[in-house]
This record gives sequence, C-alpha cells and structure tokens, in this order.
Amino acid sequence: MMPPTDVESEPARNSPTPRADVLFVHIPKTAGISLYAAMAKWFGPGHSLRYPRSTEAFKQQFLGLSNEELHQYRLISGHFNLPFWLRRDLGARVVVALIREPVERALSTYRFTKGWSGHPRHAVVSKMGVAEYIDHYVAEIGRHNGQCQFLCGSGDFLAAKAMAQKQIDLLGCVEQIALLTKALSERLGVPLHLGMENRSAVEHPTRSDLDPVLIANIESCNVEDCKLWAYVSESGLVRGHN
Repeated sequence: MMPPTDVESEPARNSPTPRADVLFVHIPKTAGISLYAAMAKWFGPGHSLRYPRSTEAFKQQFLGLSNEELHQYRLISGHFNLPFWLRRDLGARVVVALIREPVERALSTYRFTKGWSGHPRHAVVSKMGVAEYIDHYVAEIGRHNGQCQFLCGSGDFLAAKAMAQKQIDLLGCVEQIALLTKALSERLGVPLHLGMENRSAVEHPTRSDLDPVLIANIESCNVEDCKLWAYVSESGLVRGHN
C-alpha cells in the first residue's frame, strides 16, 4: 500500500514556524501540488501529511489515525471532499481550497493524463483526440460538477457556497492564485512561493484551441461548477468560516 506523501526537506534552521495549522482541500488540477509544496517547506515532513488519491484504503488510513497522530500533522491535504475531512476533529486549522475555470480544468486533466505514462488512464486517453475525450467526459456523469462535490459532497452550487461560507477560511481560484497565496502567507506568517510542480508536459489544447461546440459540451456538464467559479472569481478570494 502506498503511504501518504510528504516533502523531503526540513525547514532551514532558525526559519520561522507557521503560526497556524492548515487543512488544504486539494481539488485535482488546481495547482494543488505547488501550493502544498510551498506550505510543506515550512511545516516540514514530520508535520505534513498528504493523501495522493481518494482511494478507500487512504480514507481508512486517515480515519484510523489516533488523535495524537492526527494532531502531530500541522498541514493535512489530499483528494478527499470537505465533508469527509470533517468526520474527524481536526482542531483549529485554516481551511483552504482552490478551484479552476471548469473548461480549463477538464482540459488540464486531459493534458496531464495524456502526457504522464504513469497515470492509470494513460493507456486509454493517450489514444484519444480532444473531441473523443470530451465525449467520454460527457458520458461520465460522476465527474460532472466535481469542484462543488469536493466542497460540499454534492454537485450543487448553493450547497457548495454555503459550505464555503461556513467551513472554508480561504477559497480562491487558480486564475487569481496570487490573492490566495498572499492571504495565506499573512495567516501563516511565512512567505509562500509557488513552483511548477506536477505541471503537464503537454501544453495544448487549451480553451482557446477548442471549437465552441466542445466548450459548450463541457460547460453543460458543469453548470454548477461554472456558477461556483463565477462566484469565486468575481471577488478573487472568498473568506468564509465566520
């Protein structure tokens, strides 16, 4: 069984210590690895815990942590939805999440899967053109409105918005990630510098490359995610948990 991951380097001696603990709800293909790595640099591997996939085995590992084990990790992250994380008492933490424009997020998934031979779906997706991939995406109903699902457990914008306002301290979007990074740096009291971790080797197609019909097909599957993205991007950063 693959263990949860952390970073390999400890913070430099005499470096500042983050003044708050963090739960980072990592929605796939939203620059999450880069943000996690920027934070884990300061928390260190002994205090950073990340679950790389949302498998049942990883969920049971998390639920099986003793309270003592759980609270030794000051930074916790992974591809679990927020209601699942909240099944445990995580203590006082800054809760953070990032979302992304739905069409670009779907295309990022396509590029990443096509470009990384280690991806479980690489063998299938690598043979697909983007139009065929989008056809498959449209047919996979469970993937639709996935960002709302990560925030509230259902593909409903109003429920996701309510959860964000009640449970998430900082909800940003990839397109304006500097706003979230700045606010989070201020909360933690340490500078956060994002790298390019986990970036796909394949850079196209992007939204601007697509036929409008294909764009409309993706958007039609993600109406609630489009509402969520519009809500967050309008202000650039949603501050909730009040």
